[in-house]
Amino acid sequence: MKIKEMNEALQWLRDKYAVKADGTLTATAPDFIGAGAELKLADGTVAKLLPWRQERRFVELKKLVDGKTLEDVSTLRFAAMSAEKSLEKLLYRELDLCAFLGESPIVSVFAVTNGKTANAIVKLADDKSCSIECSAALPAGTGEMDRHEIIARRGVACDRTVDTQVPQSSIYQFTRDGEKRYTDTDTELFGFSADEITLIRAAFEVLQHPELAEIWNEADAKLTEITRAALESEKNGKPAIFAEEK
Repeated sequence: MKIKEMNEALQWLRDKYAVKADGTLTATAPDFIGAGAELKLADGTVAKLLPWRQERRFVELKKLVDGKTLEDVSTLRFAAMSAEKSLEKLLYRELDLCAFLGESPIVSVFAVTNGKTANAIVKLADDKSCSIECSAALPAGTGEMDRHEIIARRGVACDRTVDTQVPQSSIYQFTRDGEKRYTDTDTELFGFSADEITLIRAAFEVLQHPELAEIWNEADAKLTEITRAALESEKNGKPAIFAEEK
């Protein structure tokens, strides 16, 4: 992860949009199951980042829910597979997306694991159900694959096109030197991976709206608890139960 270049891009955005708040991205500890970087604000506050909430596809899915294009959402079906990220990291993100896109806190979760794979069933406070499939067992060098589907009484939405098994790149170039792919989709940030771009965008969102720091820190603490409880639920033989937020 190019932390120095990411901070330069963050400061460029801050200057461009005249944002007064200042902060610096720092890499998180290797054993941290959340995002790969956090934001240290000028006042010393450290904000945990939930960068997927700034990812365009999830923003658009949430708009479909908020705008009632999808009426009476009942089920969320998620899958995420990676060669580089740990099972805990994958599950942490998918659990947050359940609550974020489902617009309701998690009240119970039960997971069955097998090595680097896990299947989880999640219940939200408003009775929506979520199924999550995670695998950290992809062969080395394989790109990350995921799929997120929202099923409602009227309408179904997905972040992947129909029957797509792997994420598509923006541009493919086939030359005598082999295949090259270009995934730049941000109109202001170039030369970064998709994960790096979402981290920069998430950090910039916190600088624009400092109140997010407390909200995301609370969400991180809850997600860490839920993720660990989910992975322990199989040993206990029963779902992990969480009190509904007031």
